[in-house]
Amino acid sequence: MKNRFMLAPLTNTQSHEDGVLSDEEFRWLTMRARGGFGLTMTCAAHVQAIGKGFPGQLGIWSDDHIEGLSRLAAGIKSHGSLAIVQLHHAGMRSPKELVGGAPVAPSDHHESGARGLSHGEVKQVVEAFIAAAERAEKAGFDGVELHGAHGYLLCQFFSAEVNRRDDEYGGSLANRYQILFEIISGVRLRCREDFMLGVRLSPERFASVLPKPSRWRNGL
Repeated sequence: MKNRFMLAPLTNTQSHEDGVLSDEEFRWLTMRARGGFGLTMTCAAHVQAIGKGFPGQLGIWSDDHIEGLSRLAAGIKSHGSLAIVQLHHAGMRSPKELVGGAPVAPSDHHESGARGLSHGEVKQVVEAFIAAAERAEKAGFDGVELHGAHGYLLCQFFSAEVNRRDDEYGGSLANRYQILFEIISGVRLRCREDFMLGVRLSPERFASVLPKPSRWRNGL
């Protein structure tokens, strides 16, 4: 990095509804790189269509997105900035009107109307994150950040109150983090050695969707 200034992932809702990069989003992010940031990170890019969290969200769940992502990576790096994609799945925070039905979560969740993922679907989520990292690498990005914060799907797995699974992805703290460990291992295995990999974590659970603060007992 040419300096220690890093652009955090910011929700700008500028992409097309199919997740394809728009000219507006390209200009916004490349302007940040041109402005001097040593590292420029995209907004959260969803790794599955059902993981969309907000309108105009950048997508990375299909090879159809690679062309736009390649243009974006090249534009950011042309200004001497490292280019990073944040990988995201909203889980039960996906609005029904955006994903065309009930959102998904580690377990059935009455308040949000989310249905619990089957064991096979959890494996598909793991593969979706890894495949998204591969697309980012193919597009020319320097690395990815896994969004494990703010009450989105990975964070939902970490929560003992939201995650009530009885398989290897639920129960103990280690089991609740198993999905993250598998994604990290897969990215390390299938992307080049110097491909950067970060994880975003936070203590917040966004009480509008998840349990109220008075019920926080077990941490993340």
